Amino acid sequence: MKTKCLLCEVVTGRGSEFYDHLEDVHMMPVRRVRIGHLGKPIEETHSECMERFMFSHSEYGSDKCWCPDCVGGQTLDTVNKVTSKYGTMYVKH
Repeated sequence: MKTKCLLCEVVTGRGSEFYDHLEDVHMMPVRRVRIGHLGKPIEETHSECMERFMFSHSEYGSDKCWCPDCVGGQTLDTVNKVTSKYGTMYVKH
């Protein structure tokens, strides 16, 4: 099954492929879930997510940032529309 990005119309695989797309192309930090001790899923905390994200996206929050909040316009409108319907989609620093 494939997932279509509403921000750029790209079609990706589901799950981690789509989350990688959001982080790398649209600079939107997404909290990940990993398998912990005894096979129980553990969601990243806000700070863990940002630490992981900032490690590979040093331009986030700078004048070179292209996240929806910095880009604004139609991109931010689309993100706000989706999050108002489905809840928070990504971590805001």
